[in-house]
Amino acid sequence: MRYISLLVLVCMAAGSAVAQVDTINTKNLKLNMAAFREGKSSYAVFFEDSLGRRLGSAALWDRSVRISQQAGKKIYHFDWNWYQKDSLMAHVEATGELPSLTPLTHYASYKKRGKFTYSFRNNVVTIPDSSRHTKRDSTFSVTLNPPAFEFPMDLEIFPLLPFKKIGQKFAIAFYEPGTPKSDYYLLTVTGKEDLALNNSVKVPCWLLRIDYAPGAYATFWIADKSREVLKMREYFRGRYRTKVRLY
Repeated sequence: MRYISLLVLVCMAAGSAVAQVDTINTKNLKLNMAAFREGKSSYAVFFEDSLGRRLGSAALWDRSVRISQQAGKKIYHFDWNWYQKDSLMAHVEATGELPSLTPLTHYASYKKRGKFTYSFRNNVVTIPDSSRHTKRDSTFSVTLNPPAFEFPMDLEIFPLLPFKKIGQKFAIAFYEPGTPKSDYYLLTVTGKEDLALNNSVKVPCWLLRIDYAPGAYATFWIADKSREVLKMREYFRGRYRTKVRLY
């Protein structure tokens, strides 16, 4: 986290020496919200070694977004189910305000880690009274500085970036619910290419790279026209993880 923040600040301070970094958070409304739509998407997710050999069986991710009106405000509802060998490994639900994508609630149930609930109010994250079971739960409080998007929604948020040209750089604020702080992550538009879906269909895509930390990064193929993530390839801890959109 500290590495990413320092890297972003260095890039910003360099001025004309490097491409300008466009800072994006929930306060400045710089995302292309015309591309944020209701719908469902499913991804096959699998690991490979450095030689491209598959490691284990693939997982299936079902993700959906729904929009509603509550008390005169537009609210998004995010839902994510993670299946592995026909077992539900994780279920995540989140809500937030539109058009800012400011988080409001987060609920997650993991097969091996348990259940977690968080609420967001005035840029402060806490655990609701009904979900407090320990002293740590009662004292948990994180002020989001910078004001951040919810990290589990990266596949839905990255396509909303204002893509214009190769070489663009973005510093986008994310928060992983339950962690001590939010932070900026550096993203770079590294190119454009036609992603082959089969022998006859190719889709023009923006290539977006995110650097999580030294030695951990990922590239996303984002469809230029439909603004959806069609593929992701990520490297960390000596292996690769790939996500491919099925439908």
